[in-house]
Amino acid sequence: ISPACGLSGASAIITAAEGLLPHLERGQRVDAAILRGAMEAAFGGSDASGAWDWKTAYDACETATVLFLRKYGKPLFRKADSPVSRLSALAKIAGLLPTHTRRSIESETFQQFSTPIPLGLAALTAAAITSADRVLEPSAGTGLLAVLAEIAGGALMLNELAGTRAGLLSPLFP
Repeated sequence: ISPACGLSGASAIITAAEGLLPHLERGQRVDAAILRGAMEAAFGGSDASGAWDWKTAYDACETATVLFLRKYGKPLFRKADSPVSRLSALAKIAGLLPTHTRRSIESETFQQFSTPIPLGLAALTAAAITSADRVLEPSAGTGLLAVLAEIAGGALMLNELAGTRAGLLSPLFP
């Protein structure tokens, strides 16, 4: 199980994500040093000391993406009014974050494979979600698909079995 279990871990992940958000807002790449600094500040220790692991750091990056899209997604979608231009904008945001290269026991146990945000846009476009739709996300993870459905106006019903990720969803999608 990840060192960042449950609600206290989720709170620290959100704190780290809030520390990463300004980098995304400036269009600045989040490298390993920036990510490590945000995680150490939020968790009060290093990965070497066991305070957090890299899978948890990736969850913080995804959470920062959710926070970014919650703040800027609707204007971004209005400005980029075609799926192609939206894909380009979302790919730029995703490109600012490190790729997932390390897995945790929890991610293997729960088969956690986060949907890349550009693929999420493809699903959103194919589903043609509107404000008349109720969107069920049975394995919501950090909410990357959910935030896109929310931007499109869909009413959300989210579920997640992994404790840390479930703890993230409540404050992100009250």
